[in-house]
Amino acid sequence: MDSVTPQLPPDTQPLAHQVAGHFYGRSKTKFGLLQRCSTGDVLKPLLNPPRGPREHQFYLDMFSDEISNELRALRPFLPKLLGTYQFDSMTYLVLENIVRSYEYPCVIDIKLGRVTYDCEATPEKIERQIGKFQPATEIGFQLLGWKTYRRLDNMYIYHDKRCARSLNKEELLYGFAHFFGAPENNHRPFVRAVLERAVALERTMSQQFEFVFIASSILIVYDSVHRENSDDVKVDTRKFEYTVDYNLEEQQKKPQAACELLRYDLKMCLLASDCCKLGHTPKECISNDKLREFVPDECRRLAYTFFECKRSTIDMRARFRGRKGEIY
Repeated sequence: MDSVTPQLPPDTQPLAHQVAGHFYGRSKTKFGLLQRCSTGDVLKPLLNPPRGPREHQFYLDMFSDEISNELRALRPFLPKLLGTYQFDSMTYLVLENIVRSYEYPCVIDIKLGRVTYDCEATPEKIERQIGKFQPATEIGFQLLGWKTYRRLDNMYIYHDKRCARSLNKEELLYGFAHFFGAPENNHRPFVRAVLERAVALERTMSQQFEFVFIASSILIVYDSVHRENSDDVKVDTRKFEYTVDYNLEEQQKKPQAACELLRYDLKMCLLASDCCKLGHTPKECISNDKLREFVPDECRRLAYTFFECKRSTIDMRARFRGRKGEIY
């Protein structure tokens, strides 16, 4: 039986320009993203424990005064945390609405990662997640939906996740081109600006080792009122949804923490390999010589580092040298 659509909190409405995620009244729980009519702030319900509380804690950590410089550099790529809001037994994160100042925002939602499930996922969930968009295990991302404003028609065109997942990996390029206005408009300035910001985000992410991000999404926005041959380019690129599996600083206080993190990375690598796709378990893939040809070099390197790490935990000399893999 479908759940009852929850009452809207005062001064709120379903989020305008939403392209993916939980839609109010349409998701399984009927909860979804909202916005305050008076301020435009985004209200995101904290669903699916422990994921919701974990995301809340992530934002608290990120906007704390005590975070590292590496994490502080990630702040410009996040919507600002404005607090929390409680209504009718549901807690909402109150976040900055990054499209509020845009006249005609065009928005695309991209899920990142070859693996979109955590180490606690059941085999059924793993199979379900992989089956949603098989090419993601190879190319490392998937489109969840996008909407573009067409000036000639004075209307928005929206493509949902079903359309996005119907594209093969070669056709994804056409999806991106459509989002950026092709073939009617030449929006190369937008593309250049987005690429510059994406490169800056990649650089920032590569310099932090305190969090592991799983199934996080990136939101790309541009304002279609831009005119060609103009310097008035307005774009934004934000990471806005997280499944944070490990706080590395806390994990490293535990015995064999480095090895366990390596074990997790190895498992995720193997699950995305051709070997596991053929129906074999990660253990079979790494231990069976005949199956190793279906295991990529990246997984083999992780396996070697993991086994060396485990071996060094029982090596008394490691007390003086440190465990192998500790800085991984």
